Amino acid sequence: MFNFQQMLATPQARDMLFRLMAQEMGKAPPEIREALGRVPVKIIKESRGFKLEIGSSDNEQVEQMIQSALGSWSDMLTRGFQAMGYDVTLYE
Repeated sequence: MFNFQQMLATPQARDMLFRLMAQEMGKAPPEIREALGRVPVKIIKESRGFKLEIGSSDNEQVEQMIQSALGSWSDMLTRGFQAMGYDVTLYE
C-alpha cells in the first residue's frame, strides 16, 4: 500500500525534497527571491492541526506564486485525506 506519510518519514527523504525545492527556487530571478524573502509566513501548530498564514507581497509574480501554492497544497491535502478515507470539508 502506498503511504505518502511513510515516504517522507525519514529525515533523509525530507532533506532530499527540500534540497530539490531550494534548487528550483535558486533558478528564480534575484528580485523574485528577494520579494519572497519579505513575505511573512506564520505556522501555528496545534494539538490536532495547524494554522497557516501567509502575508502579501508587493510583487505581482510572487502574489501569483502564493495563490498557486495555496491552491495546490489545499488540493493535495484535501485529496490525500479523502484518499485515506477521511470525510474532508474545505472551507474557502
